[in-house]
Amino acid sequence: MRFDSKLLLLLVAAFAVAAHAQQPKPLIVSEDQPVRNDDGGQAFILDRNLPPLSLLGAARKGAISEPQQLSIFAGRGWSDPKLSDREATLGSLLANASDESQLEALHALGIKNRFGPTINAERTDIDAGVFRDLDAQRLLVTMIDSGTLGRPNGKAIYVIFLDSTLQSTLGALAAGKHYVAYHSSFTASGLNIRYVVVPFESDAPAAYDIALHAFVAAATKPAHLVK
Repeated sequence: MRFDSKLLLLLVAAFAVAAHAQQPKPLIVSEDQPVRNDDGGQAFILDRNLPPLSLLGAARKGAISEPQQLSIFAGRGWSDPKLSDREATLGSLLANASDESQLEALHALGIKNRFGPTINAERTDIDAGVFRDLDAQRLLVTMIDSGTLGRPNGKAIYVIFLDSTLQSTLGALAAGKHYVAYHSSFTASGLNIRYVVVPFESDAPAAYDIALHAFVAAATKPAHLVK
Protein backbone atom coordinates (compact mmCIF):
# COMPACT_ATOMS: atom_id res chain seq x y z
CA MET A 1 0.00 0.00 0.00
CA ARG A 2 1.44 3.33 -1.05
CA PHE A 3 1.05 6.47 1.10
CA ASP A 4 0.66 9.87 -0.47
CA SER A 5 3.38 12.03 1.17
CA LYS A 6 1.21 15.15 1.01
CA LEU A 7 -1.67 13.34 2.70
CA LEU A 8 0.67 12.10 5.41
CA LEU A 9 1.90 15.64 6.08
CA LEU A 10 -1.67 16.90 6.29
CA LEU A 11 -2.56 14.19 8.79
CA VAL A 12 0.47 15.01 10.96
CA ALA A 13 -0.41 18.70 10.88
CA ALA A 14 -4.02 17.96 11.82
CA PHE A 15 -2.95 15.86 14.80
CA ALA A 16 -0.57 18.60 15.96
CA VAL A 17 -3.29 21.24 15.80
CA ALA A 18 -5.72 19.01 17.70
CA ALA A 19 -3.15 18.25 20.39
CA HIS A 20 -2.34 21.95 20.79
CA ALA A 21 -6.02 22.82 21.09
CA GLN A 22 -6.42 20.34 23.94
CA GLN A 23 -3.60 21.86 25.97
CA PRO A 24 -4.71 24.30 28.68
CA LYS A 25 -4.09 27.94 27.90
CA PRO A 26 -1.24 29.48 29.88
CA LEU A 27 -2.35 31.40 32.94
CA ILE A 28 -1.48 35.05 32.44
CA VAL A 29 -1.89 37.38 35.40
CA SER A 30 -0.44 40.75 36.38
CA GLU A 31 -0.52 43.23 39.27
CA ASP A 32 -2.83 45.51 37.30
CA GLN A 33 -5.23 42.70 36.47
CA PRO A 34 -7.03 41.24 39.48
CA VAL A 35 -7.42 37.52 40.06
CA ARG A 36 -9.99 35.79 42.25
CA ASN A 37 -9.07 34.95 45.80
CA ASP A 38 -10.50 32.00 47.71
CA ASP A 39 -13.72 33.75 48.76
CA GLY A 40 -14.51 35.11 45.30
CA GLY A 41 -13.09 38.57 45.91
CA GLN A 42 -10.29 40.33 44.08
CA ALA A 43 -6.59 39.93 44.71
CA PHE A 44 -3.58 41.51 43.06
CA ILE A 45 -0.35 39.61 42.59
CA LEU A 46 3.27 40.60 42.10
CA ASP A 47 5.61 38.50 40.00
CA ARG A 48 9.37 38.31 40.33
CA ASN A 49 9.98 41.08 37.79
CA LEU A 50 9.24 43.88 40.22
CA PRO A 51 8.81 47.30 38.63
CA PRO A 52 10.35 50.36 40.29
CA LEU A 53 8.14 51.67 43.09
CA SER A 54 7.60 54.82 41.06
CA LEU A 55 5.72 52.81 38.43
CA LEU A 56 3.07 51.59 40.86
CA GLY A 57 1.13 54.75 40.04
CA ALA A 58 0.89 58.38 41.06
CA ALA A 59 -0.84 59.42 44.28
CA ARG A 60 -4.45 58.33 43.89
CA LYS A 61 -7.72 59.01 45.60
CA GLY A 62 -8.32 56.23 48.07
CA ALA A 63 -4.62 55.68 48.77
CA ILE A 64 -3.50 55.47 52.40
CA SER A 65 -1.11 58.34 53.07
CA GLU A 66 0.00 57.04 56.47
CA PRO A 67 -0.25 53.25 56.26
CA GLN A 68 0.22 51.28 59.46
CA GLN A 69 1.97 47.92 59.18
CA LEU A 70 0.71 45.08 61.37
CA SER A 71 2.74 41.95 60.72
CA ILE A 72 2.33 38.25 61.43
CA PHE A 73 5.34 35.96 61.05
CA ALA A 74 3.71 32.60 60.42
CA GLY A 75 5.42 29.24 60.70
CA ARG A 76 7.94 27.56 62.97
CA GLY A 77 10.85 28.76 60.90
CA TRP A 78 10.61 32.26 62.35
CA SER A 79 11.76 30.92 65.72
CA ASP A 80 15.24 30.50 64.20
CA PRO A 81 17.54 33.16 65.76
CA LYS A 82 19.29 33.49 62.40
CA LEU A 83 16.15 35.16 61.03
CA SER A 84 15.76 37.70 63.84
CA ASP A 85 17.48 40.52 61.92
CA ARG A 86 15.41 39.80 58.84
CA GLU A 87 12.23 39.79 60.91
CA ALA A 88 13.10 43.19 62.36
CA THR A 89 13.68 44.62 58.87
CA LEU A 90 10.51 43.16 57.41
CA GLY A 91 8.48 44.30 60.40
CA SER A 92 9.12 47.97 59.56
CA LEU A 93 9.14 48.10 55.78
CA LEU A 94 8.73 51.85 55.29
CA ALA A 95 11.18 52.86 58.01
CA ASN A 96 13.87 50.64 56.48
CA ALA A 97 13.58 52.14 53.00
CA SER A 98 16.91 53.87 52.38
CA ASP A 99 17.49 53.93 48.64
CA GLU A 100 17.00 57.45 47.29
CA SER A 101 14.81 56.26 44.43
CA GLN A 102 12.59 54.40 46.91
CA LEU A 103 12.23 57.47 49.11
CA GLU A 104 11.35 59.67 46.14
CA ALA A 105 8.83 57.13 44.91
CA LEU A 106 7.13 56.86 48.31
CA HIS A 107 6.79 60.65 48.43
CA ALA A 108 5.37 60.74 44.90
CA LEU A 109 2.89 58.00 45.78
CA GLY A 110 1.50 60.14 48.59
CA ILE A 111 2.95 58.18 51.53
CA LYS A 112 3.75 60.92 54.03
CA ASN A 113 4.88 59.13 57.17
CA ARG A 114 7.40 56.27 57.07
CA PHE A 115 7.90 56.08 60.83
CA GLY A 116 4.47 55.29 62.17
CA PRO A 117 3.98 52.62 64.84
CA THR A 118 4.17 48.98 63.78
CA ILE A 119 3.00 45.77 65.46
CA ASN A 120 4.74 42.43 64.97
CA ALA A 121 3.47 39.06 66.15
CA GLU A 122 4.76 35.51 65.67
CA ARG A 123 2.63 32.41 65.08
CA THR A 124 5.20 29.64 65.18
CA ASP A 125 2.49 27.09 66.02
CA ILE A 126 1.32 26.86 62.40
CA ASP A 127 2.28 23.49 60.93
CA ALA A 128 4.12 23.09 57.64
CA GLY A 129 2.06 22.59 54.50
CA VAL A 130 -0.21 24.47 52.13
CA PHE A 131 -1.27 27.92 53.31
CA ARG A 132 -4.34 28.97 51.36
CA ASP A 133 -5.79 32.44 51.04
CA LEU A 134 -8.67 31.40 53.30
CA ASP A 135 -6.10 30.35 55.89
CA ALA A 136 -4.70 33.87 55.77
CA GLN A 137 -8.14 35.38 56.29
CA ARG A 138 -8.98 33.06 59.19
CA LEU A 139 -5.64 33.79 60.85
CA LEU A 140 -6.24 37.54 60.62
CA VAL A 141 -9.76 37.32 62.05
CA THR A 142 -8.55 35.14 64.93
CA MET A 143 -5.70 37.47 65.86
CA ILE A 144 -7.75 40.63 65.52
CA ASP A 145 -10.60 39.19 67.63
CA SER A 146 -8.14 38.04 70.29
CA GLY A 147 -6.60 41.51 70.51
CA THR A 148 -3.17 40.31 69.39
CA LEU A 149 -3.37 42.72 66.47
CA GLY A 150 -5.06 46.10 66.32
CA ARG A 151 -8.45 46.43 64.67
CA PRO A 152 -8.82 47.89 61.14
CA ASN A 153 -8.92 51.68 61.23
CA GLY A 154 -8.67 52.73 57.59
CA LYS A 155 -4.87 52.88 57.79
CA ALA A 156 -4.00 49.34 58.86
CA ILE A 157 -2.46 46.92 56.40
CA TYR A 158 -1.86 43.43 57.73
CA VAL A 159 1.19 41.62 56.34
CA ILE A 160 1.57 37.86 56.71
CA PHE A 161 5.15 36.68 56.26
CA LEU A 162 5.32 32.94 55.66
CA ASP A 163 8.28 30.80 56.63
CA SER A 164 9.94 28.35 54.25
CA THR A 165 7.70 25.45 55.33
CA LEU A 166 4.44 27.07 54.20
CA GLN A 167 3.40 26.90 50.55
CA SER A 168 1.15 29.80 49.64
CA THR A 169 -1.75 29.32 47.23
CA LEU A 170 -4.27 31.81 45.89
CA GLY A 171 -7.17 30.08 44.20
CA ALA A 172 -5.61 28.18 41.29
CA LEU A 173 -2.31 30.08 41.62
CA ALA A 174 0.79 28.95 43.50
CA ALA A 175 3.59 31.00 44.98
CA GLY A 176 6.87 30.70 43.13
CA LYS A 177 5.13 29.75 39.91
CA HIS A 178 2.62 32.57 39.50
CA TYR A 179 3.53 35.17 42.11
CA VAL A 180 5.99 36.20 44.81
CA ALA A 181 3.41 38.08 46.91
CA TYR A 182 -0.16 39.31 46.69
CA HIS A 183 -2.53 41.74 48.37
CA SER A 184 -6.27 41.69 48.80
CA SER A 185 -9.02 42.56 51.28
CA PHE A 186 -12.11 41.06 52.83
CA THR A 187 -14.89 42.12 55.18
CA ALA A 188 -15.39 40.58 58.62
CA SER A 189 -17.87 41.86 61.22
CA GLY A 190 -18.46 44.91 59.05
CA LEU A 191 -14.76 45.80 58.93
CA ASN A 192 -12.69 45.98 55.76
CA ILE A 193 -9.36 44.23 56.27
CA ARG A 194 -6.55 44.95 53.80
CA TYR A 195 -3.83 42.34 53.85
CA VAL A 196 -0.67 41.18 52.12
CA VAL A 197 0.72 37.65 51.95
CA VAL A 198 4.48 37.33 51.41
CA PRO A 199 5.82 33.79 50.82
CA PHE A 200 9.33 33.07 52.06
CA GLU A 201 12.20 34.25 49.89
CA SER A 202 15.66 32.86 50.66
CA ASP A 203 17.53 35.98 49.53
CA ALA A 204 17.12 38.62 52.23
CA PRO A 205 17.45 41.78 50.04
CA ALA A 206 14.99 40.31 47.51
CA ALA A 207 12.62 39.41 50.35
CA TYR A 208 12.62 43.02 51.54
CA ASP A 209 12.04 44.42 48.03
CA ILE A 210 9.15 42.03 47.42
CA ALA A 211 7.50 42.84 50.74
CA LEU A 212 7.95 46.60 50.30
CA HIS A 213 6.43 46.53 46.81
CA ALA A 214 3.47 44.47 47.99
CA PHE A 215 2.88 46.71 51.00
CA VAL A 216 3.04 49.91 48.94
CA ALA A 217 0.79 48.40 46.28
CA ALA A 218 -1.77 47.56 48.95
CA ALA A 219 -1.57 51.09 50.39
CA THR A 220 -1.93 52.87 47.06
CA LYS A 221 -4.59 50.69 45.43
CA PRO A 222 -7.96 52.51 45.59
CA ALA A 223 -10.17 50.89 48.21
CA HIS A 224 -12.93 49.92 45.81
CA LEU A 225 -10.45 47.81 43.81
CA VAL A 226 -9.44 45.60 46.70
CA LYS A 227 -12.88 44.53 47.88
